[in-house]
Amino acid sequence: MTVVAWILVALGVLALVLTQVRLRAYSGRGGMTDIAPWILDLHSLAGGVGLLLVALRLLDVHESGAAMWLAIVGLGLASLIGLSFLARWRRSVGRHAVEIAGDAWTSGPWLSRVAHYGMTLGTVFLAWAMLTDRI
Repeated sequence: MTVVAWILVALGVLALVLTQVRLRAYSGRGGMTDIAPWILDLHSLAGGVGLLLVALRLLDVHESGAAMWLAIVGLGLASLIGLSFLARWRRSVGRHAVEIAGDAWTSGPWLSRVAHYGMTLGTVFLAWAMLTDRI
């Protein structure tokens, strides 16, 4: 169970870093991928704090109930914000809509979808594991 939790923490850090890199690259272009910098920073801060607290729990540095709840709230907030990013990154439909060019695993929303859906499931798993004292 601990190995799965460490893998989820590593994937969470990767998702946070890639989200920052990809969305900062789109900064100022307008449209569906233009996310306000403060919301991107809140996403990274909440996810980073949550992942750090989970890692500290895995290292047996703390077993505080308040820190556990802060980790769950932080990861939950980061997951909700990440899913809201995906909600904006939809294909436009309509008579005058322009197709998204280059929608591949690494250049379109696919990588973000996999990362954010996976981290949402990972957040549920980590919350369950912490609440039931499995990690």
